[in-house]
Amino acid sequence: MNKYRQRCFARLCILFLTIFSPLVFATSVTAIVSKNKVAKNEIFQLRIVVDKKVASDAIDFSQLEKDFYVSRPSFGSSVNIINGNRTTRSEWNLTLAAQSLGVVSIPSFTIDGTSSKPIEISVTADQNEPQMSELVEVHNQLGKETLYPNQSTTLKTRLIIKADPRRLQNPKIAAPSVQGLSLEAIGEPNQYQSVLDGVEVTVVDQNYRITADQPGDYVITGIGFKGSLVYSDKKTGATKLMSIDSPAKTYPIKVAKIPESYKGKWLPAASLKLSQQWTDASGNSLKPNQTFPIKVGDSITRIINLDIDGLASERFPDLAVSYPESIRVYQEKPKFTELENGHTRMTIKQVLIPKTPGEIVLDPISIGWWNSEKNEAENTVIAGLTLNVSAAAAINAEPTSVPLIQATPSETITIKDPSFWPYLTALFVTLWLITLFFWYRAKHTLIKEKQEPSAELSIEKDFQTTFENQGSIQAQFTVSQWLQNHNQIDLKLQQQIREELQLMNESQYSSADKPWKKDTLIKLLKKAQKASQKTDTNPSLAEL
Repeated sequence: MNKYRQRCFARLCILFLTIFSPLVFATSVTAIVSKNKVAKNEIFQLRIVVDKKVASDAIDFSQLEKDFYVSRPSFGSSVNIINGNRTTRSEWNLTLAAQSLGVVSIPSFTIDGTSSKPIEISVTADQNEPQMSELVEVHNQLGKETLYPNQSTTLKTRLIIKADPRRLQNPKIAAPSVQGLSLEAIGEPNQYQSVLDGVEVTVVDQNYRITADQPGDYVITGIGFKGSLVYSDKKTGATKLMSIDSPAKTYPIKVAKIPESYKGKWLPAASLKLSQQWTDASGNSLKPNQTFPIKVGDSITRIINLDIDGLASERFPDLAVSYPESIRVYQEKPKFTELENGHTRMTIKQVLIPKTPGEIVLDPISIGWWNSEKNEAENTVIAGLTLNVSAAAAINAEPTSVPLIQATPSETITIKDPSFWPYLTALFVTLWLITLFFWYRAKHTLIKEKQEPSAELSIEKDFQTTFENQGSIQAQFTVSQWLQNHNQIDLKLQQQIREELQLMNESQYSSADKPWKKDTLIKLLKKAQKASQKTDTNPSLAEL
């Protein structure tokens, strides 16, 4: 009987475990909020607890973004053993802020087939909530609404943040955009503190250049701002997270066609100014309407400034200035400067050296362009200059010959009574011989000094002095003139010197950066100086 009861009890236990074990070992998912009645944008906490170890991405919280601001979830799991009982726990913590009024719902979250209960949140309006304009202002200013191909305009943007920047969450400035036009930032953003209506604000300024390529109608989208602001309600003491969304505004822009009546190379501009400066080797200004006297080998400098409003520097025209063959021209690569009035300036520096004497006329420079303000073609001209070139002074002139002293004819006198005359005669003869000796010595010393080049005639020292005081152009002219007057030097050595002079000029005036040092040229000039001295001292015998 007892055995029968034991068997019945065992069967009941098995039946009980079979029916109730799924309920005992089922996963538990619980959702908990810190409050279920909040004001709009008020912050509250959401906590999800699961009684087992799960992965951090086991729950997708993106479904909350429709009605709430959602912070990044904080996840953690733990294992506790108390009196031999082992428990496992996984937990998520989030910060939420309701974005709409009325009753909004936190949906259920499901793990392993078990779901949490949904939670309803009652959201009321906050009468003390600040307006969007009290937190952020966005300004966009477009320079021109009508352009021509190749022409540019400026989009000036300004973001004013009136709230404490430290309370901003995930601030993002949406950059301007446009389809079909070139858009690039001008420089770096300028962020600074300022005062607006007595309140300290943070200002971010950034300018953009918009360049047209093809005719048509386009739409430019200015800058926008997105983010959120954490602030405290002074009446309730509640902390709130307000979403800030200042959408970007759009601006239409039209690119007109190139007028069919326009002739020449296309150059549109709102304004164009061409100016120049003439200076001599001493830096004195020259007047274009007067004839300037100059010598062969002397230099004058011409600085040309081209100021254009509404044209990017990479689209500036090439100023092809034509000069006579009697002028040697050295031109530096153009330099571009952004002026305070928004115009772009291209500066070109030219050094001109006349090669032959006579009157040389330097023609004026003219630029044809399209005035986009007046919608008409214009031509801007700067005057040329007339040079009266005279021959240069001779360099390394030959030494003047020393005139020979002619002997005075002697007269024979017969003295019958010598008395003291023989002794007096011997004295005069001795003195004459001494005088003749010193004259002969002085003559040969003078000739030797004439033959030996002095330090002033050293081409190596002349080059260094000219290079340091007057620049590479005048230094090259000095060496070239010296080589012309010493053409008996080895042709290979002359070629090496001229190649070094070419490298020197390329380092100064080439568009590419080409480093150059004068050490090699100095060594070549010293070698040429020694060769010229040997040639002058030991002249070769002329052919019969």
